[in-house]
Amino acid sequence: MRRLLSAVFIVSVLSLSLPAAAAGLKLRLDSLQAYGISVQGIEVDFFPEAEDGESLRLRAARLEWPEAGLKVEALAAACPLQADAGGWRCAGQASAGAAPAPLQAGFVANLEQGRLRLELERAPARLQLAQAGQERRWQLQLRQLPLAWLDSYLRQAWPALSRVDGQLALDAELPAGNAAPLRVDYSLRGAGFDTTAGTYAAADVGLAGKLDLRSSAKGWSLAHDGQLSGGEVLLGSFHAKLADHGTRLGFRLAPEGDAYRLDQLAYTDPAVLELNGSARFAPSRSPALQNFSLDSIDLRLPAAQQRYLQGLLGAAGWAGLSSSGRLRGRARFDASGIAGAALRLEDVALAETGRGVEVKGLAGELEWAREGEAPGGQLGWQSAALYSLPLGAASSRWSSRDGVLALAAPARIPLLGGALDLLNLQLHPAAASGERLQAGVAVHDVELAALSKALGWPRFGGKLGGAVPQLRYADQRLDMAGGLMLNVFDGTLNVTGLALERPFGVMPSLSADIAFSGLDLSLVTGTFDIGEISGRLSGQVRELRLVDWAPVAFDAEFKALDGGRISQRAVKTISSVGGGGIAAGLQASMLRLFDTFGYSRLGIGCRLRNAVCQMRGLDSDGARYTLVEGRGLPRIQIVGHQSEVDWAVLVDRLKAAASGTAPVIN
Repeated sequence: MRRLLSAVFIVSVLSLSLPAAAAGLKLRLDSLQAYGISVQGIEVDFFPEAEDGESLRLRAARLEWPEAGLKVEALAAACPLQADAGGWRCAGQASAGAAPAPLQAGFVANLEQGRLRLELERAPARLQLAQAGQERRWQLQLRQLPLAWLDSYLRQAWPALSRVDGQLALDAELPAGNAAPLRVDYSLRGAGFDTTAGTYAAADVGLAGKLDLRSSAKGWSLAHDGQLSGGEVLLGSFHAKLADHGTRLGFRLAPEGDAYRLDQLAYTDPAVLELNGSARFAPSRSPALQNFSLDSIDLRLPAAQQRYLQGLLGAAGWAGLSSSGRLRGRARFDASGIAGAALRLEDVALAETGRGVEVKGLAGELEWAREGEAPGGQLGWQSAALYSLPLGAASSRWSSRDGVLALAAPARIPLLGGALDLLNLQLHPAAASGERLQAGVAVHDVELAALSKALGWPRFGGKLGGAVPQLRYADQRLDMAGGLMLNVFDGTLNVTGLALERPFGVMPSLSADIAFSGLDLSLVTGTFDIGEISGRLSGQVRELRLVDWAPVAFDAEFKALDGGRISQRAVKTISSVGGGGIAAGLQASMLRLFDTFGYSRLGIGCRLRNAVCQMRGLDSDGARYTLVEGRGLPRIQIVGHQSEVDWAVLVDRLKAAASGTAPVIN
């Protein structure tokens, strides 16, 4: 369309200089300059008696407008020049560009009482340029310009652009001098674009507003005030589904050295999202964003989440998050990243049922700075849940110094009859990678019966306690130094080396080492319903690894070396584990005559790798291994014959034994 406007400009300038009665007139000009626009190689031919009716013919070799980055060649126009009610009228065809496919359009030029009006049409677009009075001002009106026609110009500015569509309309008053402002009313309908990588795109976006371009000796400035209406925008992981109407966008843009300053940035989606800020960016530098100040932001949940945050949450694995409440704050960014932030939460509720994460009544204020001190603040909630574990109401006080947001004092969180104490907690928001969180926690008197019920485990007795003096979170991995001690089954169980990868992401992974001693086997077997065994159990589970909470590797060993009693059902359960049976000549028919049997030693081991359990017992002769060594009469000996058992098969056997169904051993 710029080419069309250039052709019209030539017609308008030269038509003013033609005499009414000129016959066979030819005019040649090397160049013509006006308003920063230059035209070279101008030719004007006027033939009043032309047989084809084209009495006026105009040509120009080149048109250049450096300020607009415009350069057009091979301009041409032809029309019959006719006297018309106090003026002149010329209607015909214009073209721009070289053969074989120049850009063509119809045009009409009217000169009445010293005023020139030009009309140019190439379906579906239409342009009108009219002179305002005797002043050197022009009124420009453009309708239904397909953005696809500007494809080549837009690709020069953005090479990654692969598609652009939509229609542009505008009304503008072209200033008489460089110092006068250029004001434009415009509208975009059905605007959209795509990029070759597909990471940036838009569809069916509507935008209308006003542009005010001013220039002076100090440079230029562009002010915008408009409204968005409908459509969708994708910028990397950010996806926005815009409201159908009422969303305001305003800003002021001006050059600043080798960079640009964006001021008075205002985005208002009523009752959903409001933000105000400013920025400075330099496209030639890396990073291009030099600083960004988000002076205020106000989000109303869940509307802001559904309209603007769903894409970011989905990319982080939290697509199922539900929310309510209000968040307000501010933030500062520079070339090094985030430099400061403040956040106010008002009755916020968040829940992700798939992960068992929930918080209600979250409220408070936090303020942090990368350098120096900031007020810190306080934060609390009415109730919460973590991995389906219910947490009671809690509050905390915070401080900020030299880039660290830390607890100002320990915080206690009620948990299942006991408490989870946050002894210390430090956050490093500006850390680009590595450690962003360090903490120390302790657990006191948590009832294992309630914990078992909450996690869907068999019912355990006793209480959970322990301390983790140092907890670190870096690169989506949570590492715990120290250990957790459980007082369970009248014995002790210690968990050390606990690490959790992607704790709230996809396919979380846990690793740990577990050691236990003095567990009352009668309590253990009663809990898991596999038959009754008395005695004291000790052992360990080394190199335990769970993926998505299912075991994929471990090396486990269970031993009861001081003897005890074992029931018929427990004998069958243990026999099923190793694919073995009763040794020492005891027949199945005789087994039914006794309720329990004495044993002197019990030992079972399993090393899980690649979904196969390598079995072992107390001792082995290469072909079999002892699981239970009997004592007294009737004397039993349980042996295993399968050194490798498929893990899924082993689990099915244990489930069958716990349900009372006779296990099938192949």
